[in-house]
Amino acid sequence: MKKIIFIVSFFFSISIWSQKNIKIELPEGYELGNIILALTEYGKTDPYDVQKIPPYYDEIITYFSPVKGHPLLKKVNYSRKDWKKFLGFRTDFYAFSFDEKGLLKRDYPFNSFGPKEVDENLELINDFVKKSNYRTFYKDHQSFYNSLINNYKDYYFINESYAFLDKIAGRPTNDNSRTYAIAISPLVGGQNCHRDINSLLTVDFPNIGQDLILGNLKGNIAQRIIDNHTIFSEIDHGYVNPISDQYSNKIKENFSLNNWDKNSGYSDINSFNEYMTWAVYDLFIRENFPEQKVDSISTIYYKTNITRGFIAQNLFSEKLIELYKSNKSLEKLYSPMLQWTHKTEKSISQPSVVNANNKNLEKVDKNNLVIQFTEPMKRTKSIQLRLFELVDGKETNNRTIITITNPVWSKNGKEVKFKLDTPYKDFGLSFHIWNSKTGLYSKNGILLNPRNYLLLSS
Repeated sequence: MKKIIFIVSFFFSISIWSQKNIKIELPEGYELGNIILALTEYGKTDPYDVQKIPPYYDEIITYFSPVKGHPLLKKVNYSRKDWKKFLGFRTDFYAFSFDEKGLLKRDYPFNSFGPKEVDENLELINDFVKKSNYRTFYKDHQSFYNSLINNYKDYYFINESYAFLDKIAGRPTNDNSRTYAIAISPLVGGQNCHRDINSLLTVDFPNIGQDLILGNLKGNIAQRIIDNHTIFSEIDHGYVNPISDQYSNKIKENFSLNNWDKNSGYSDINSFNEYMTWAVYDLFIRENFPEQKVDSISTIYYKTNITRGFIAQNLFSEKLIELYKSNKSLEKLYSPMLQWTHKTEKSISQPSVVNANNKNLEKVDKNNLVIQFTEPMKRTKSIQLRLFELVDGKETNNRTIITITNPVWSKNGKEVKFKLDTPYKDFGLSFHIWNSKTGLYSKNGILLNPRNYLLLSS
């Protein structure tokens, strides 16, 4: 059994090293940024960007309640549209530690997303640290932080992940000269990222799963595989991106952003890299966990990526899986993949519901409800629907998921009829069920736009 060494500096930055020069850490400065964001109004109310898992989250709310009115919390109360400021504020804290006077100091000139929110608010942040007695809170939770760090590598299959990537892609050429760190926090929800801090240090900033936070480490391999994606898809970039750089011209020629990408915000090669990193994740879970129902896990993330703008992730992954069967070298798969993307992209389009997202209620007959689509769909034997009740035009807390069996499809697949049994008079109807393997796909294999809904009245 390998000896585990805990390193606690004078500012309580806690970390553990794996045998591959990988440091797992929960730095004092980084956790400060996460706690500040968790205490803002946005952090308290947004369901995604801040994880609110008790008892740790509840302890934060209680401990810091005396400073809940601190001006810093209003100054950095970002919203989803300010994601660069939110994520930049959180991530840039990695570049800071505390000096001998207990004030934050920069250790790196690192800036993650452009806005320099930490630097611009440094005086307020130091005042918050002092008045909240933050450093005592951090010190008192060292045993909890240590447990997360100590269990992270095994829980997330870090050794297996690197072994697989080394096998199919080879170690990056600068691997031996760089240090890799994984900075974690129980508070990080969405918006993971992978960043070069300087020429010698690369850091991944993933979220961590509830089971790890609560210490539920035994069994439930499927959940651990699902949680693994948060770090695998970041580590993966360190292998995929250098190969893509060698094929950058071919990617531009054979991967049209207009076809494959629907407003993800990524450029040509970066969009392709997202497709590829997630496809490699599919290779990893299939090869390492053959006894698991990995198709269901993959489908969940196909749906997630579609909402991010990567509308054909399922087709891209399926093709890479097919090619991988005859060639285990990732680099050698690039040329045939790019030939395929060029040939296939002419048929890549995202189907939608006709008249979707209209703000007006449409009068319908629930005994003979007709839904039309913008292009032919695969005719399924059942349909899953999500309904949410509307009263006076506003959404209530009443929601339900129902399954329609034996719907009546038109021959061309552009229309489906069924009886809808619901007590709701006015309601919204959508087809996107996050944790379900099922879904409505076009005949070309693209999932129905997950953001489509209809507002109906019976």
